[in-house]
Amino acid sequence: MSLLRDKTVLIVGLGLIGGSIARGLAANKACHRILAVGRDETALQTAMLDGSIHAYATDLATVAPEADLIMITVPTLSVRLILEQLNGLLGDHVIITDAASVKGNVIADARRILGPGVRRFVPGHPIAGSEKSGYQASRPGLFDKRKVILTPLPDNDTLAVRTVMELWQSLGADIHAMSVERHDRVLAGTSHLPHLLAFTLVNTLVDAVSEPDRVQQVFDYAAGGFADFSRIASSDPVMWRDIFLANTQATVDILDAYVGSLQQMRSALLRADGAELGREFARAKLVRDNFFQRFQQSDGSAWDRSWQADDAVLLVGRPGLSVQGEFRVPASASTARQYLDDAVSRAAVSLLRGVPEDCATMAYVQSLRNAGVPVVGPELDLMTVYGSDAGDSPARRETGGEVVPDTVALPTCTELPANDFVVLALALAATTVPESRLVLTGVYAGIEGNEHPLLALQEMGADLQFTGDGLLSVIVSTSALHGCELDFCVAGTSPDVGSLDTDNGTDAVNEQILAYIAAGLLADGETRLRVDKLYDNVRILEACQAWQALGADITLDDKIIRVRRSTLAPGPLACRDDPEFTLVSIVLAQRASGHIELPGAGAFVAKYPGFVDRLQALGFGLTYEAKDD
Repeated sequence: MSLLRDKTVLIVGLGLIGGSIARGLAANKACHRILAVGRDETALQTAMLDGSIHAYATDLATVAPEADLIMITVPTLSVRLILEQLNGLLGDHVIITDAASVKGNVIADARRILGPGVRRFVPGHPIAGSEKSGYQASRPGLFDKRKVILTPLPDNDTLAVRTVMELWQSLGADIHAMSVERHDRVLAGTSHLPHLLAFTLVNTLVDAVSEPDRVQQVFDYAAGGFADFSRIASSDPVMWRDIFLANTQATVDILDAYVGSLQQMRSALLRADGAELGREFARAKLVRDNFFQRFQQSDGSAWDRSWQADDAVLLVGRPGLSVQGEFRVPASASTARQYLDDAVSRAAVSLLRGVPEDCATMAYVQSLRNAGVPVVGPELDLMTVYGSDAGDSPARRETGGEVVPDTVALPTCTELPANDFVVLALALAATTVPESRLVLTGVYAGIEGNEHPLLALQEMGADLQFTGDGLLSVIVSTSALHGCELDFCVAGTSPDVGSLDTDNGTDAVNEQILAYIAAGLLADGETRLRVDKLYDNVRILEACQAWQALGADITLDDKIIRVRRSTLAPGPLACRDDPEFTLVSIVLAQRASGHIELPGAGAFVAKYPGFVDRLQALGFGLTYEAKDD
């Protein structure tokens, strides 16, 4: 059932954004009536004549009482004035939303002005626009396949959030959601800083390169790259002045970071340090190419082509000196989906910690949003899900037809169990790299008959300390491993090695086999792994062959894999887009005799986004390198 069909929508500010919303709603017949308020009566009359609105006024008091949903599309610093004018004009059922580019100051004003009514204020920001402005620049398809970021509040009425989502989806937008703080930080980098650079670049070229009496001369020699980069310098200067004033601190923070990076590039240039320039350019190319592929195909499935097609960037593992720090390993994709489904079915707002950000999970989260389920995040491993059966409000109740505010109960946090395989791989690294101490959190303890795979590593001599109740923290310190015998022939699990991710079947067991082959290569004595139908297991056979090529002492005999301590030699190690093989190879590279190139590591980077940076922060020897021609 449509939440918008019988609603009267009032648009405050009929410029590019407001006008495009009106045109889109009218073209799609998405709501009952469309009203508008603005200062430019010519634009309002034009909208009436072209059928985009049903009525208009130049003051809010005239039409606001008729509205069920109010969309504020005025400049950022003007939202406060509109909220003050609306206060006292509206009934309890009215939903308010906005399209301002900065959210922190808008929400602070909304809480102060609206009081308890802030529950039905749903902040939003369409990531769409143009360097052109005004109603004359508006068009009904402006938001088609463009992102709209909602920043719902913990105490928002779920029905209000879902109604605002439906409005944007009726315009063809892809809905995303994040916290207010993250929105302002992210947009400071992805939108505000680029505009600041474009404005400044044009002025710098005029002041530093052009001749005083011919300021346009330098642009006579500019190519398409300059046109692309500087296009946004044609944006409305008043609007952007207000945006920068509203988001000053976040913009200054990212500007300082950018200036620091420019100084590093300047130093590399002065040193003629081609290697440093190549590494930084390669890292940027890798990220940007992946972004562009995902931008073109928003369902998240384009990573395979972008990473596989990129032959200019290489992941390189090298011996590590020490692994130190704390890492909250996210859940596996299959586990995360189970918890997400449970949260969607609840009549409550759920907070989940440990949701992974792989393409499959993010595509599923986006499918929930497309189905009208508000999901915020992930952000710092946290995700907020507004249950689809939560009704009008998680923080209100009805008594005899009267809506009575209750004390707002913020959602409790549910911890998702960490990915067993990743925990095992990182524990193996910390066990074998000298002077290491790694704390892994969110670890599932296992149950009788299905113990955690870490226990077999502990039997091999790993120094593991388990602390806490429920999900555990595991402290891993450097220790000497010795060989052992492991049996992987029992379907789904083994008597020696278990896994929470039993629904992954063969894949989960193969991942453990990969990890324990690596453990055998790093252990004294011989490690024997019994594997059913070994010669039919292409994934394991190819992994053994790849490691053998770099000197690994691995022999295969019927159902037995025999492994003895070996140090991998430097050289290329084809990862064949196997993310788990790549991670285990990164672990082995920490004890190799030199650099190990890892071509075909794109699937690892896509399945475990952010892991390269996090592993580097823990002390892993791991870098991106530009390939030499």
